[in-house]
Amino acid sequence: MEQALVSAQPYDPQLATLDPETGRVSFLLGAGASKPAPSGIPTVKELLPDLLTRARRLDRDEVTKVADFCDASGIDNIEDLLTAAQLSEFCTRNPAILRLVEFLIFRDETPEDYPYPRRRRGQVDVSSVAFLQDTLQVLFGLLSSRMLPADPNPAHEAIVTYLRRHPPSPLVTTNYDCCIDRALTKNQLPFSYMIDFANPKDAPGSGGEPTPLLKLHGSLNWFYCETCQEVHWIDIEQTVRDYVEDRAPYPVVGICRTCGGQRRGLLVPPLAMKFDVAPPLNPLIDRAGECFEKSDLIVVVGFSFADADLYISRMISKAMQASEQTRLLVFDPDPAVAKKVRRKFSVRIPNFDSTRVLSVLGDCAETLPKFFAGVFRQPAALTEGAGALSPDATNPSVRLTTG
Repeated sequence: MEQALVSAQPYDPQLATLDPETGRVSFLLGAGASKPAPSGIPTVKELLPDLLTRARRLDRDEVTKVADFCDASGIDNIEDLLTAAQLSEFCTRNPAILRLVEFLIFRDETPEDYPYPRRRRGQVDVSSVAFLQDTLQVLFGLLSSRMLPADPNPAHEAIVTYLRRHPPSPLVTTNYDCCIDRALTKNQLPFSYMIDFANPKDAPGSGGEPTPLLKLHGSLNWFYCETCQEVHWIDIEQTVRDYVEDRAPYPVVGICRTCGGQRRGLLVPPLAMKFDVAPPLNPLIDRAGECFEKSDLIVVVGFSFADADLYISRMISKAMQASEQTRLLVFDPDPAVAKKVRRKFSVRIPNFDSTRVLSVLGDCAETLPKFFAGVFRQPAALTEGAGALSPDATNPSVRLTTG
């Protein structure tokens, strides 16, 4: 019981010695950063029920069947659905792989009596692929309409206020939404997506040293043509205005002016395995790793360190292994997130000090502004949040340095 009470404390006492004004800070934003109002975007775990409820309103048989099956099967994670859809689309295009996959799962069959080699390709592929593509297109449209008009919340504003004092602290995010982009634009803070767009004159990043905004999974305002490989950026503020005022629809699929092919959103689908990454996004992964390695403090907001994003966990682990001065500060309402990170890093990093991973529980729209305002460095805050990690609240090993 005592241990349970300790773990439920709102923040670790070592925050009293952590001063973000004195070191190099980088940010990692996950879905939880865009959940608080007025953004109101569901997290990955909440997204599928939300989308399927809205999908039923479209009154399309194929999508309704998917929604009914998910409900009946207890499937409530969009990563599970899209992973199955992605694998199914690949398998239906490759009957030999489909047979191998099913044989590996159901090994009691033999090639002689296995029925699937006798199945003609046309019976498997044409209707299945069309169904999957149509369903995925509908889900992506619903996903975009959910995220597109979202406004920045106080957590985004607190980050931008900090960046104004400490440019160009890098921002790394797995979110498609443009809440942090819009917060930067509203506050006239220059930033760069660090992508070579085909229309660079229209892209943000001019004037002063821009803040790197690395969107590892893509963005709602990026479009990619697989034919000519060009990436285009669109003005998200103008797009949101046109969409909200119903002057123009959001272009889920557009026509490439260069080659006449199809431009689609440059996004990594929320899959259980991130294997569908467009080439233009690969350089961002290297840049993000470099940013983490140069940081004294990595502020993590609403990122759950799920197995689907293992490569990001490894980037941070590498950064913390390279420098014993690097700290991780996790803002999340779930105390299990920080515990999981400490456990993983204790295994991966020799002689790892678990107090290098600190935690603040609660709504990031409330806790993040308090952190940057120095509330957790005050004696009263220390008394309220004591007991989460160590009795030594003045442990110098957790002090943020400028080294």
